[in-house]
Amino acid sequence: MRDNPFGTKWVICINSDSAQKITMKKWTQILAALAIGLAAVLITIAHNSLNMSNTGAPTEAIPPLAPHQNKSASGNEFYPDSELSPQDTPHDTFETELVTKLQTSYGARIQELNIQASLIKVKEFVLKRYPQDGAERFVRIIQAAFPEYAESILSIIARLEIYNEWLVNNQTMLAERAKREQNGIIWEVRRELFGQDAEIIWSAEQAEMAQKQSAMHALIQQLDQSHDISMEEKLYQLQTAINENYEGSLQELSLSGGMISKAFFHLTSVQQELAQLPTEQRQQKINGIRRQLGLNDELIAQLQTKDEERNRRWENGLAYMAEREKIVAITSEELLPDALAKLREKYFKHEAITIEREEASDFWRFKRPRVYGIN
Repeated sequence: MRDNPFGTKWVICINSDSAQKITMKKWTQILAALAIGLAAVLITIAHNSLNMSNTGAPTEAIPPLAPHQNKSASGNEFYPDSELSPQDTPHDTFETELVTKLQTSYGARIQELNIQASLIKVKEFVLKRYPQDGAERFVRIIQAAFPEYAESILSIIARLEIYNEWLVNNQTMLAERAKREQNGIIWEVRRELFGQDAEIIWSAEQAEMAQKQSAMHALIQQLDQSHDISMEEKLYQLQTAINENYEGSLQELSLSGGMISKAFFHLTSVQQELAQLPTEQRQQKINGIRRQLGLNDELIAQLQTKDEERNRRWENGLAYMAEREKIVAITSEELLPDALAKLREKYFKHEAITIEREEASDFWRFKRPRVYGIN
């Protein structure tokens, strides 16, 4: 008895004198059994060999590319969403599909610089999917999709990356500045990197700002002629609109340039109401407005002191203008210069020379509109 390589038992009988003859039928059965066993073994070996080949393959199965939810500045999806073809390699399929998708989404407007700049999102997508060679893939994709504009696109995106890195590195510095100063610094860097093209690249931002400004102008015009609501309600509506359309706290805006207070006090309806009030009551109203704007009592007191000084100057100036008008009406041309000089000295003392120069240049400070709370 002997074991064969395939696990079956063979029995061979041998006489000591000579080999016993085996019938033809027995040999046929043995050979048939051997053939069946050998075939089964070969099938098993082939199957195992195939499995080993699959698990050791250098490329993994790539799932279908699903559409991405993010949209470009133009509102179009730019990520591929078609099924992979079995005969394509992942490399060829990904780049080919993305080229087609980009051409479909951006082909009609690719000459616009803001559209070219928006493709930085595509680069971020490619780099996230292929961290090792995503940059090279992106260059190939852009050159294949838009050969005529590839150089411009890649240049804009390279500068955008420098700009974005600058933003990250200067977050602390920008956070310490007032909003208006922040914008000035940011636009200085943008123009340094992109020149006049910066206006085009950030045109969407500019359009949004213009829309906000338009909404503010419309509200101001409405409040300017509103006489059926209180000052406090007008101020509340103005505060709310500015707070919604401009970043930064209301107090910051009030202290840095008086954005809200200037807009509010220049409303015709507000000035008409303030002008009708007695001096003391008017000042109380102005103080209440400033308090509603978020100013503290110390600053309100300082501003009230300035208001009182302005009131004295206006009273003095209006008295001067009234007397001047009388002198001009009754004084001869030869004597008028001397008469006006004495009048200016009477009302303005050491500022008389300044007033004379202003009048010589046809500037009349007391003919300007009186804006309570401002001048």
